Amino acid sequence: MTPAPIAGPKPEPIYSVGTLVYNKRQLIILFVWLMWNDFGITLLEAIGQLNGVMMRDHGATFTQMALLGSIGGFVTPWINPWVSTWSDRHRGPWGRRRPFLLIATPVFACFLIAIPFMPDFFHFLEQFPIMARLFVHIPMNGPAFFIGVCGLAAGMFNAVVLAIFSYLYWDVVPENVLGRFNSLKANVALIAGLIWSFFIYGLAEHHMKEVYVGTGLFSLAVYLLSVWKIQEGEYPPPDEHKKGGSFFAPIRAYFVECFSESFYLWIFAASLFYQLGNGGGWYQFNYLHYDLKLDLATLGWVDGWAKMMTTGFGLLLGFAIGSLTDRLKPVRLMGPSYFLLALVVFGSYFFIHDKWTYLIAFCLRNLVQFVMGIIIGAFTVEVFPREKIGQFCSAQAVFYQFICNLTGPLVGMLFDWLQNNRIGFLWMAGFYTLSGVAYVKVYFNWKKRKGHMPIPHAG
Repeated sequence: MTPAPIAGPKPEPIYSVGTLVYNKRQLIILFVWLMWNDFGITLLEAIGQLNGVMMRDHGATFTQMALLGSIGGFVTPWINPWVSTWSDRHRGPWGRRRPFLLIATPVFACFLIAIPFMPDFFHFLEQFPIMARLFVHIPMNGPAFFIGVCGLAAGMFNAVVLAIFSYLYWDVVPENVLGRFNSLKANVALIAGLIWSFFIYGLAEHHMKEVYVGTGLFSLAVYLLSVWKIQEGEYPPPDEHKKGGSFFAPIRAYFVECFSESFYLWIFAASLFYQLGNGGGWYQFNYLHYDLKLDLATLGWVDGWAKMMTTGFGLLLGFAIGSLTDRLKPVRLMGPSYFLLALVVFGSYFFIHDKWTYLIAFCLRNLVQFVMGIIIGAFTVEVFPREKIGQFCSAQAVFYQFICNLTGPLVGMLFDWLQNNRIGFLWMAGFYTLSGVAYVKVYFNWKKRKGHMPIPHAG
C-alpha cells in the first residue's frame, strides 16, 4: 500500500497590483504606513475648521466670509481635473502620485500654520505708510481679510492634496484587499477625529497659535514620512493625444473620454443624485436648531456620541465588513447600501422629535455611512480604469459640483416657498433612492460587460 503523501506547508499568499507584489508581511507594513498617512491628513484637514472662528473673532461678517468662501469654491474645483489628469500621465523615478504630494503638502501646511499669525503680519505691515494707505481700501476688517486670503491659499494647495492622496492608495493597494484596507482607513480617520475633538480642539480657545503650529508640524512630518516610505510601481506609458492640436488635445481628450461612455455616465448620475440629496442637510439642521430648539451644544453632544459609537462599531466589525466587501464585490453592494441610507433618512422624518430620538437616528445614519465609505472606496477602483482613475474621479466631481452649484439657489427658493424645514429629510431620502436606482443600473451594466471596464481613448 502506497503511503499518502505528506502535505507540505501552504504557499504564502501573494498580493499584487500592477508591477507591485507583496507577501503578507510586506502588505501589513504597507497598511501601517498608509494608516499613518491618513491619520496625518485627517488632522491637517481638521485644523482648517478654526479659520472661520478666527475670522469672526476679528470682526468678519457672515456675508464677508461667504464671499471669500465663494471665491475659493469657484477656483479650487478646477484644480482637481487638471492635477488629476496630469498625475495619471506623469512618469518619473518617484512614481506618478508621490511627487505631487511631496511638493503640495508642505506648501499647504505652511499656509495653514501661518493663518493665526496673519493678524500680527497685518499690524506689522500697517506700520509702513504706503501699506497703511492700501489697507484703507480693504473691504473688510484687515486682520480678518488676511486670515481669509491665507486660508484661500492653503485651500488651493489642499485641493491638490485631496485630488491625489486617494489615487496613491488605489495605485499601491491590491484590489482584492481594498475593502479591508478601507475599513482600517475609516477607523483611523475616526480615531484622528476623536483625538482632535477631545484633546486638541478645546486648547484652541486660549492657545490658537500653538494648536496650529504643533498639530500642523506633527501632521506634516507624519504625512511626508509615510509618503516617502510608500513605493509606487512602474506604469505603462500614457496614450498619446493627437486630435485637437498640442493645446486643445488634452482638453478634448478629457471630455471625450470621460463623457462619451454611457457606463460612466450612469456612475456620474448616481453620484450627482447623492450630492443633490446632501443639499437637504442644511434644512435638517434648521429643523433641529430652530424648530426643535436644540442648541449648538446639544447638537455637538449628539455628534460626539455618534462618532464614539461609530468608532466602536468600526473597531469591532469594520474589518469583517471590509472582508465581506472584497468577497461580494463592491459594485453589487452600492445600490442596496444607498437604499438602506434612504430608508434611515425617510424614517427620521417621522421619528425625530427631540434630542434623544435625534441621537438614535443620527447614530444609525452614521453607522450606515461608515459601511458605505468602506464600499465606495473599493467600488471606485473596481469601475474606473486604473490607467486614468484620477481623470475619471475628477470628471465625476466636476460633473456634480457644476450641477449642484447651478441648482443650489433653486433649492433654496423651493424651501423658502415650502416653509417647512422638516421636508429636508424627505428631500434627502428621495435623491438617495434615485442614487440607489442608478447604482443598480451600473451593476447590470457591469454584469453585462462581465466586469471588463471600457478604457476610452480620444485619439
